[in-house]
Amino acid sequence: MSAALAVAACLEPPHASHPLHAPDRVWPETNCYVDLWIELLHARGLEPAAMLGFTLRQDFEGDQFTFSKPYAADLDRLYGLEILELAVYDGLEAQARVQVARGLPVLVEVDAIHLPDTAATTYRREHAKTTVAILGLDPERRSLDYLHNAGRFTLRGADYDGLFGPTTLFPYAEFVKATGFALPPDALAGAALELLRAHRGRAPRSNPVLAFRAALERTGDGLVRQPLGVFHRYAFNTTRQLGANFELLGSHLAWLDAAGLADFGPAAQAAAGLAREVKAFQFQLARAFGRRDAAPLPAGLDRPAATYEAVFSALDRALR
Repeated sequence: MSAALAVAACLEPPHASHPLHAPDRVWPETNCYVDLWIELLHARGLEPAAMLGFTLRQDFEGDQFTFSKPYAADLDRLYGLEILELAVYDGLEAQARVQVARGLPVLVEVDAIHLPDTAATTYRREHAKTTVAILGLDPERRSLDYLHNAGRFTLRGADYDGLFGPTTLFPYAEFVKATGFALPPDALAGAALELLRAHRGRAPRSNPVLAFRAALERTGDGLVRQPLGVFHRYAFNTTRQLGANFELLGSHLAWLDAAGLADFGPAAQAAAGLAREVKAFQFQLARAFGRRDAAPLPAGLDRPAATYEAVFSALDRALR
């Protein structure tokens, strides 16, 4: 095996997805960046549930919910991992090979049209931006070992050529370097709780579900008259981001509750309830596109908005 595949070797595939990506979850995937970090930490034998306090800070940004990402400072504090920009000046393939040979995963935005794991959506059909973690590559065999969404995959041949083909501009890329030490299990939950308190202080001051409701009241009629493809893009950036974010928050709070640091059970249950309610609303949104009728949509967000308030009320009681 070539030196460029050293990282892949040390992570010992096959890779079993973390329970945060279990198929029986309401939202088995969140967004490419959060999902990637869940699996990257899991592959290193670390607990990704500890990093999820950032989910408290999600807001409605006028036309989308925050595309949530773990904070670099949290990853450093909890796991001793630093995210550094990869200066791509000699081509992504050559420089990714240098980093993976050092044992450092490379995070890069790529076109999902070349990713065979997206066979059900974009593979060889539609261009879409997404982030992968390159764990190993072999230019001679034209093969790539990578993490994407909830799993670990391999691509070869024409897909390899497409990923590393000529571009006008080099892509933005990062690499992950262990510059410290991961906290031991007996210290991890306490540090995660401190981060949760900090993120609570930066959470939205007004209810973002109500802001989403108001936006749909203004734009819903025109929105649902557009092609169904618009629904998929809109839902990904609104309902999926909201629902999956709060399912992750529920998992984070349940993990802290199990650690016995405070009574996070009610807040965890409320967050899980919000995730289910938003999934139900997403089906309602799809029906609105089918019927070209947005009139019922705002009222469909009344219950999720109330549940959002319940999440934070229960959380604040636990944090006292």
